[in-house]
Order: sequence, then structure tokens, then C-alpha cells
Amino acid sequence: MSTSNEVQYYESDFDFDEHAAAVREQINHAEEEPEERLIAKHDENDDSLTPLSQADSWNQFHSHHSAGNFYKPRRYLLSAFPCIAQYLAGGDDASSIRVVLEVGCGSGSTCVPIIKECSKRCDMVNENIILLACDCSTTAVETTRRFIDGLVENESLRRPHFASFDADPSLTIDESPPFLSQVKSAHDDLMRDTELAGQLVANGDIGVAGIVLLVFVLSAVTPTRVNRFVQQIHETTAPGGKVCFRDYGLYDLPMLRFDSQACCRSSTSLGDPVYLRGEGTIARFFTLESTRAIFESAGFTTCELRYCTVYNINRKTRQKLKRVFVHGVFVKPHNDGTT
Repeated sequence: MSTSNEVQYYESDFDFDEHAAAVREQINHAEEEPEERLIAKHDENDDSLTPLSQADSWNQFHSHHSAGNFYKPRRYLLSAFPCIAQYLAGGDDASSIRVVLEVGCGSGSTCVPIIKECSKRCDMVNENIILLACDCSTTAVETTRRFIDGLVENESLRRPHFASFDADPSLTIDESPPFLSQVKSAHDDLMRDTELAGQLVANGDIGVAGIVLLVFVLSAVTPTRVNRFVQQIHETTAPGGKVCFRDYGLYDLPMLRFDSQACCRSSTSLGDPVYLRGEGTIARFFTLESTRAIFESAGFTTCELRYCTVYNINRKTRQKLKRVFVHGVFVKPHNDGTT
């Protein structure tokens, strides 16, 4: 456990290997054979699994939760990823422009700790931070914008340089403009509308984001598009920039609760089980090996990678619920190969 800004953060409540062994033993003694649990019930090329169909499913989801309170603010974010606060502080050059990009912003819950951290810093530091948030769901983008406006007003926070926009890194050039160009467009438009306009410079095809947040988003990407998704993230990340990754891990509680009929693939090519939720959205559960392979094949270097094991306590029954997440930090090397 660690604490930061009075937030308690836990990531090793139980041993993953012991948990995994117990789950496998339980499956082996179930009435179904283990293989039957992972029989593919949906073709991976089914129209319901395409990125555009998934965007529709997420639009419906966020329309049903338009208040933006389905996902609680992720207050643990800065404790889990100290590199974020270090980047926001600016190091030796607090006057430099620093760009944080959240991909898959949902209702804005991950933006909250970033905005609060920025608001506490001095004007010089705060004024040079740009926060961009995007999602494949246009409804989510509007919800995030509305949620952030309310947060700033209700808590009297400094208004950040913030923009949200709809974009999906998994789409091909035939389906959408390149993700990097969409991010740069949002970035440049935001700078032109602020006192940062004088610092706007053309930098060609070089990525602009010093920190990219991928928090519970990659698991929702169409499996056949995951590699493209991460490659697009690599292009958008500035040299030396970092991706902060957190997502569902193998043998996480929701995975064990899925009915065998929900499985849309026996596994990905990397062995990750993938399921289809009742509302039509995808849920993938990662291993460390698959996560490393995905990011390193896109050109990232692995800095941190581990399972986070956390007890959630059911308030009514006081039962301990075992959650498993994959935590990773990946850096985009400079052109000379240094990180």
C-alpha cells in the first residue's frame, strides 16, 4: 500500500500465482470441461464486433448513464503512476508545454485527478499544461466535457487548458483521418485559443503527448484492431513520452462471472480471453506476456509491468472480492534509442 495526497492505494492484497492456481483448480473440477468454457460463440468478424458497432454500443451505454457518475473518479491515478505528477511539474523547465492525452475518456473519471493536481500548482506550471481527452463515443465526449465544466465550477478549481473530441485509434485511414492528425488538430486549436498561441510550432509527424493514459480502454477494443490501436498511440506519443496503462487482468472477478455463452473468441492470438457483455461491448482480460508483446511490437520499451491484486469489499455482505489488473508504463524511445 502507498499513500499520495491522502489517497490510499493498494496493489498487492493477495498473491496472483496462488489465485491463478486456485481458479484453474476450480475450473478443472467444474461440470464443464475447461475447453467448453472458452468455445467461441461469436465470429471475430461479426458485425457486432467492428469498431463502428462498438462505438454505437458505447454511445448507448453513456446515454443510459448521462449523469457521468457510473465510473467513480480514479483518485488513485497519481499514486499508481508517479510519473504523471513528475511530468506535470515540468522538471527544470516549468515553462515548457506539457501535453497529457487520455484515450477512451468515458465520462471523464480519469481526468479528475489530473485537473486537481494542475489546479494546485503555481500559475506558470498550470498555464503550460494541456489536457486532451478523446473517445470513440460522441456521447462520452459530451459527458466528459460537461462533467469537467461542473467539476471546475463546483470545486472552484483553476480552469485547465482542456479539450475533448471523438476519435478512435483503431480505425483505418479509409474509415477516419489518422489519429495523430486528429490529436494535433485538437492540440493546435486549443493553443490558438489561449495565451499559448505564441508557442505553437509545426513539428511534422512527431508525436505531441508526453503522457498518454490508457485506463480500462484497450480491453474494449476490437481484438483484431488492438495492434493498430497501439501503433497509433505510439505515433502520437512524443519521443521520451510514456504510456500509463491499467486494464483488466487474467482471472479478474468479472472474467470468472461471465457465462460461457458470452465468449466471443476462445482467445486472442496472444491467448487473452475475450467476452461480449450483455450491452454488446467487448471485455478482454490481459496477461503480462500479451501486454508486453502488444506494446513492444508497436515500438515501446517496457518500464513497468505487473499484476495488481486488490480486494474490493462488498459493503452489504463484507465479502472480499478479488480483482486483478495489469499495470504498465511504456516509454517511446528517442530517435537515438534512449529513453
